[in-house]
Amino acid sequence: ALPILHGSQGCSSFALVLLVRHFKHMVPLQTTAMDQIATVVGGADFLEKALVKLKARTWPRLIGICTTAVAETRDEDIAGDIINAKGARPRKLIDTEVVLARTPDFAGAMEEGWSKAVTAMIEAITLPGTQDRDPAKVVILPGSNMTVADVEHLRETVESFGLTPLILPDVSGGPDEAVRVRWIPIARGGAKVEHIR
Repeated sequence: ALPILHGSQGCSSFALVLLVRHFKHMVPLQTTAMDQIATVVGGADFLEKALVKLKARTWPRLIGICTTAVAETRDEDIAGDIINAKGARPRKLIDTEVVLARTPDFAGAMEEGWSKAVTAMIEAITLPGTQDRDPAKVVILPGSNMTVADVEHLRETVESFGLTPLILPDVSGGPDEAVRVRWIPIARGGAKVEHIR
Protein backbone atom coordinates (compact mmCIF):
# COMPACT_ATOMS: atom_id res chain seq x y z
CA ALA A 1 0.00 0.00 0.00
CA LEU A 2 1.07 3.54 -0.60
CA PRO A 3 -0.65 6.40 1.28
CA ILE A 4 -0.65 9.82 -0.38
CA LEU A 5 -1.71 13.09 1.22
CA HIS A 6 -3.25 15.34 -1.42
CA GLY A 7 -1.98 18.75 -0.38
CA SER A 8 1.21 20.67 0.28
CA GLN A 9 4.48 19.20 1.54
CA GLY A 10 3.98 20.91 4.88
CA CYS A 11 0.73 19.03 5.47
CA SER A 12 2.49 15.72 4.84
CA SER A 13 5.43 16.60 7.07
CA PHE A 14 3.15 17.38 10.00
CA ALA A 15 1.10 14.18 9.56
CA LEU A 16 4.25 12.11 9.13
CA VAL A 17 5.69 13.35 12.42
CA LEU A 18 2.48 12.41 14.26
CA LEU A 19 2.28 8.95 12.67
CA VAL A 20 5.93 8.14 13.32
CA ARG A 21 5.58 9.19 16.95
CA HIS A 22 2.48 7.00 17.38
CA PHE A 23 3.60 3.85 15.55
CA LYS A 24 7.30 4.20 16.55
CA HIS A 25 8.57 3.34 13.05
CA MET A 26 8.85 4.98 9.65
CA VAL A 27 5.62 5.41 7.71
CA PRO A 28 5.83 5.52 3.89
CA LEU A 29 3.69 8.64 3.42
CA GLN A 30 3.87 10.45 0.07
CA THR A 31 2.46 13.80 -1.03
CA THR A 32 1.13 15.42 -4.18
CA ALA A 33 3.15 18.51 -3.16
CA MET A 34 0.63 21.11 -4.30
CA ASP A 35 2.12 24.59 -4.63
CA GLN A 36 0.49 28.02 -4.24
CA ILE A 37 -0.85 28.07 -7.81
CA ALA A 38 -2.39 24.59 -7.50
CA THR A 39 -4.02 25.69 -4.26
CA VAL A 40 -5.79 28.48 -6.15
CA VAL A 41 -6.58 26.84 -9.52
CA GLY A 42 -6.82 23.17 -8.49
CA GLY A 43 -4.53 20.24 -7.90
CA ALA A 44 -5.76 17.70 -10.48
CA ASP A 45 -2.48 17.78 -12.41
CA PHE A 46 -0.45 17.29 -9.23
CA LEU A 47 -2.64 14.33 -8.23
CA GLU A 48 -2.33 12.67 -11.65
CA LYS A 49 1.45 13.15 -11.75
CA ALA A 50 1.82 11.74 -8.24
CA LEU A 51 -0.30 8.68 -9.04
CA VAL A 52 1.59 7.88 -12.24
CA LYS A 53 5.06 8.60 -10.85
CA LEU A 54 4.57 6.66 -7.63
CA LYS A 55 2.95 3.73 -9.41
CA ALA A 56 5.87 3.49 -11.86
CA ARG A 57 8.42 3.72 -9.05
CA THR A 58 6.93 1.38 -6.43
CA TRP A 59 4.13 -0.72 -8.04
CA PRO A 60 1.73 -0.69 -5.07
CA ARG A 61 -1.43 -2.83 -5.11
CA LEU A 62 -3.28 -0.06 -3.25
CA ILE A 63 -2.88 3.71 -3.32
CA GLY A 64 -4.81 5.45 -0.58
CA ILE A 65 -5.38 9.16 -1.11
CA CYS A 66 -6.24 11.28 1.92
CA THR A 67 -7.11 14.89 1.31
CA THR A 68 -5.94 17.89 3.30
CA ALA A 69 -7.50 21.29 3.89
CA VAL A 70 -5.41 22.68 1.02
CA ALA A 71 -7.25 20.50 -1.51
CA GLU A 72 -10.63 20.51 0.23
CA THR A 73 -11.03 24.25 0.78
CA ARG A 74 -11.76 24.77 -2.93
CA ASP A 75 -14.28 21.88 -2.84
CA GLU A 76 -12.52 20.19 -5.75
CA ASP A 77 -14.00 17.14 -7.45
CA ILE A 78 -11.13 14.90 -6.35
CA ALA A 79 -13.06 11.69 -7.07
CA GLY A 80 -13.58 12.97 -10.61
CA ASP A 81 -9.89 13.87 -10.85
CA ILE A 82 -8.99 10.28 -9.96
CA ILE A 83 -11.37 8.90 -12.60
CA ASN A 84 -9.90 11.28 -15.18
CA ALA A 85 -6.33 10.28 -14.23
CA LYS A 86 -7.16 6.59 -14.55
CA GLY A 87 -8.93 7.23 -17.86
CA ALA A 88 -6.08 9.30 -19.28
CA ARG A 89 -3.45 6.71 -18.36
CA PRO A 90 -5.20 3.35 -18.05
CA ARG A 91 -2.07 1.27 -18.64
CA LYS A 92 -0.01 3.26 -16.17
CA LEU A 93 -2.45 2.64 -13.30
CA ILE A 94 -3.48 -0.96 -14.08
CA ASP A 95 -3.62 -3.49 -11.22
CA THR A 96 -3.76 -0.79 -8.56
CA GLU A 97 -6.76 0.06 -6.41
CA VAL A 98 -7.01 3.82 -5.87
CA VAL A 99 -9.04 4.74 -2.79
CA LEU A 100 -10.09 8.27 -1.83
CA ALA A 101 -10.74 9.32 1.77
CA ARG A 102 -11.86 12.92 2.22
CA THR A 103 -10.01 13.89 5.40
CA PRO A 104 -9.57 17.67 5.60
CA ASP A 105 -7.90 19.05 8.71
CA PHE A 106 -10.91 21.24 9.55
CA ALA A 107 -13.37 18.33 9.82
CA GLY A 108 -12.71 16.24 12.91
CA ALA A 109 -9.55 14.81 14.40
CA MET A 110 -7.33 11.79 13.81
CA GLU A 111 -10.06 9.35 14.86
CA GLU A 112 -12.54 10.65 12.26
CA GLY A 113 -9.90 10.65 9.53
CA TRP A 114 -8.89 7.09 10.42
CA SER A 115 -12.53 5.99 10.32
CA LYS A 116 -13.09 7.69 6.96
CA ALA A 117 -9.98 6.03 5.50
CA VAL A 118 -11.00 2.53 6.68
CA THR A 119 -14.58 3.05 5.46
CA ALA A 120 -13.31 4.27 2.07
CA MET A 121 -11.13 1.16 1.67
CA ILE A 122 -14.00 -1.16 2.50
CA GLU A 123 -16.44 0.63 0.16
CA ALA A 124 -13.97 0.87 -2.73
CA ILE A 125 -12.41 -2.59 -2.60
CA THR A 126 -15.04 -5.02 -1.37
CA LEU A 127 -17.49 -6.66 -3.75
CA PRO A 128 -20.66 -7.21 -1.68
CA GLY A 129 -22.51 -10.44 -2.27
CA THR A 130 -19.87 -12.03 -4.50
CA GLN A 131 -17.98 -14.07 -1.91
CA ASP A 132 -19.03 -16.89 0.39
CA ARG A 133 -18.38 -16.15 4.03
CA ASP A 134 -15.69 -18.15 5.77
CA PRO A 135 -16.84 -18.84 9.35
CA ALA A 136 -13.22 -19.29 10.47
CA LYS A 137 -12.26 -15.78 9.39
CA VAL A 138 -12.66 -12.85 11.78
CA VAL A 139 -12.55 -9.27 10.54
CA ILE A 140 -10.97 -6.79 12.95
CA LEU A 141 -11.07 -3.02 12.37
CA PRO A 142 -8.62 -1.61 14.94
CA GLY A 143 -8.95 1.99 16.01
CA SER A 144 -6.37 4.71 15.51
CA ASN A 145 -5.37 4.50 19.17
CA MET A 146 -3.98 0.97 18.79
CA THR A 147 -0.25 0.47 18.57
CA VAL A 148 1.66 -2.19 16.65
CA ALA A 149 1.87 -4.29 19.83
CA ASP A 150 -1.91 -4.00 20.39
CA VAL A 151 -2.66 -5.26 16.89
CA GLU A 152 -0.18 -8.13 17.28
CA HIS A 153 -1.85 -9.11 20.55
CA LEU A 154 -5.26 -9.11 18.84
CA ARG A 155 -3.89 -11.31 16.07
CA GLU A 156 -2.39 -13.79 18.52
CA THR A 157 -5.61 -13.93 20.55
CA VAL A 158 -7.78 -14.65 17.50
CA GLU A 159 -5.31 -17.26 16.21
CA SER A 160 -5.27 -18.97 19.63
CA PHE A 161 -8.95 -19.82 19.04
CA GLY A 162 -8.08 -21.48 15.72
CA LEU A 163 -9.51 -18.60 13.70
CA THR A 164 -7.93 -16.51 10.94
CA PRO A 165 -7.88 -12.75 11.53
CA LEU A 166 -8.23 -10.20 8.74
CA ILE A 167 -7.05 -6.92 10.21
CA LEU A 168 -7.78 -3.69 8.36
CA PRO A 169 -5.65 -1.65 8.49
CA ASP A 170 -2.94 -4.02 9.65
CA VAL A 171 -0.13 -1.89 11.04
CA SER A 172 1.59 -4.82 12.71
CA GLY A 173 3.80 -6.18 9.90
CA GLY A 174 6.12 -3.27 9.15
CA PRO A 175 8.39 -2.76 12.15
CA ASP A 176 9.18 -6.44 12.73
CA GLU A 177 10.63 -6.88 9.25
CA ALA A 178 14.41 -7.08 8.94
CA VAL A 179 16.18 -3.78 8.41
CA ARG A 180 16.59 -3.21 4.69
CA VAL A 181 19.71 -1.95 2.96
CA ARG A 182 17.69 0.82 1.28
CA TRP A 183 14.48 2.66 2.12
CA ILE A 184 11.40 1.37 0.27
CA PRO A 185 8.62 3.99 0.19
CA ILE A 186 5.78 1.46 0.31
CA ALA A 187 4.08 -0.44 3.12
CA ARG A 188 4.67 -4.18 2.86
CA GLY A 189 2.73 -6.95 4.56
CA GLY A 190 -0.62 -6.51 6.24
CA ALA A 191 -4.02 -7.23 4.68
CA LYS A 192 -3.80 -8.02 0.99
CA VAL A 193 -6.20 -6.40 -1.48
CA GLU A 194 -7.50 -9.85 -2.45
CA HIS A 195 -8.35 -10.64 1.18
CA ILE A 196 -10.09 -7.30 1.66
CA ARG A 197 -12.10 -7.91 -1.50
